[in-house]
Amino acid sequence: MTFPSGNRLHKGLVNHWQKFTFSPSGGLRLKRDITEYGEFVRSFNAPSIDEKFELLGIVANAFIVAPESLASLFEGTPPSIRKDALRFIQLREDFKTAKISSMLHSFMSDS
Repeated sequence: MTFPSGNRLHKGLVNHWQKFTFSPSGGLRLKRDITEYGEFVRSFNAPSIDEKFELLGIVANAFIVAPESLASLFEGTPPSIRKDALRFIQLREDFKTAKISSMLHSFMSDS
């Protein structure tokens, strides 16, 4: 598989995942899947693809932590990672019921 194939795999997976909502247990399963995809893409010998899957694993933590811990989870990360994280955070099954968007106002205003 070539370098562009790794990018397509990443983009395809992210687009697919954005069609769902995730519970904490679903987030754990997704994180495990991302780890396995990451192991597979290391065979491409393409550090930029490795990095994309590593970042996906970090962002997937957004499904696992308690709502009040979300802002601190991505504290100090570059704005581009926070933007990706917010896209994932909105896929949490408790996004509306836990009023997560109001908790994250300062998180996004720092970007």
